[in-house]
Amino acid sequence: MTIKRYNVIFVTMTIWQTFLKTKAQTKDPAYQRLADDIHQAIAEGHLASGTKLPPQRELAYELGVSIGTITRAYDLCLRRGDLVATVGRGTFVREQRATPDAPINLRVNIPADIGQGVEIAHALARRPAGEFMGYIPFGGADTDREAGATYLALGGMQANPADIIVTAGGQHALTTALLTATKPGDLVLCEPLTFGGFLDGAKLMNRRVTGIPADAQGILPAAFETLCQQEKPKACFLTPTAQNPTGTTLPSKRREAIVETALRHNVMIIEDALYDPLVTSPPLPLSMLAPDICFHVASFSKTIAPGFRVGYLTCPQHLRAQANDIQHLLGMGPPWAMAEIASELIRTGAAERLTRAQATEIKARRAIAAEILDSPAKDQVQNPAHRPAQSIRKGDAPHLWLALPDHWTAEKFVASAEIQGLLVSPAHHFAADQTAARQTQSHIRLSLGAARSRDVLTTSLTVIRDLMQSQPTNTQRSI
Repeated sequence: MTIKRYNVIFVTMTIWQTFLKTKAQTKDPAYQRLADDIHQAIAEGHLASGTKLPPQRELAYELGVSIGTITRAYDLCLRRGDLVATVGRGTFVREQRATPDAPINLRVNIPADIGQGVEIAHALARRPAGEFMGYIPFGGADTDREAGATYLALGGMQANPADIIVTAGGQHALTTALLTATKPGDLVLCEPLTFGGFLDGAKLMNRRVTGIPADAQGILPAAFETLCQQEKPKACFLTPTAQNPTGTTLPSKRREAIVETALRHNVMIIEDALYDPLVTSPPLPLSMLAPDICFHVASFSKTIAPGFRVGYLTCPQHLRAQANDIQHLLGMGPPWAMAEIASELIRTGAAERLTRAQATEIKARRAIAAEILDSPAKDQVQNPAHRPAQSIRKGDAPHLWLALPDHWTAEKFVASAEIQGLLVSPAHHFAADQTAARQTQSHIRLSLGAARSRDVLTTSLTVIRDLMQSQPTNTQRSI
């Protein structure tokens, strides 16, 4: 076969044959399927950096398609960054810059790569130029808010599209809610360990923050009641489902008690629901229990891709206009094209499919973590004095909250892990106050989606396990 002259014998048996087998099994254009196959082969390592692809005319002949189909497929790959073309030399797989010394960053909580980049690239390629020449309609177009309501339903939230504001991501939605519900100097309650972006934002906006005592199931309703009586908070920020960083999901009875207390004391609730679509049968959102006092924050950042910068803020009806004015001043919403891509993915069902695939991938990665972290290191199997460093609690959160052995502090462990090429998060990044910081000074958080593959995650977690079961060394010496 002519194609073999271009050092793609293995590819001939995989990419091109895959294309031929699926030729009549899908409604997608032929050029798009071929570009997807090339992208997948590169991602899986079957097409190495620098590999030369067959000339367009010869590949068209071998596949029985038009030259135009090959031209469009190669062009799509070029725009995605998969290939490069040089006049007179041909088309090649883009060289990947090797960064062997770059640490693996398990601090950042992002979705795992499940191939969503291809879906996004398809949608982006179809955008009309007009979407880049104007601003998104005030608060989002009706179609975008309707799509947002459909997306929220994946996490159990039933929202009226009229109450939704399309925002530039979850942080934009959260900031809008805080500015709408509180004023400088107000007290905002939260979980004792909470999202660092909330803590930073509250500090920047001069809001006081106090943590609500909690146990293994989440915040304690009685403690929330006491704080509301004594401290007169204006609002509370909660992540009741797959809580960040602990991964806990607040039981339904506690949710009902929290809402009753908030209603009785006129405390606004800001509900971070970014992880809800990843959880199997999540309890009813707080915003469904008390829509008149709840802001509901959602986005694509934890389910599909953070680069969208598209979020959805569901507001109490009487505060929606005020919140819309505030979000507009903060940045006028997301780019129109990105909002439209998000809506397209939702309308076509791709968003739901990708979210479900993400949830499945997270479950698989949690199983890998349980297998590795709940077992001793190989050189310690025979030593009964060594016990598994951590029992991985069941759940659906894309992050793990690990208690370190007694001989480690979070600060020493983080420094030692970085020497091993891993970045992990210490507890103080999430502590609402000094009490929480003291109580959890020997904890770290690991983000499961950040590793670019299951193999990388396995290697990283093995390093974490072995490090946990070793003794600290002095990682900072003066010379």
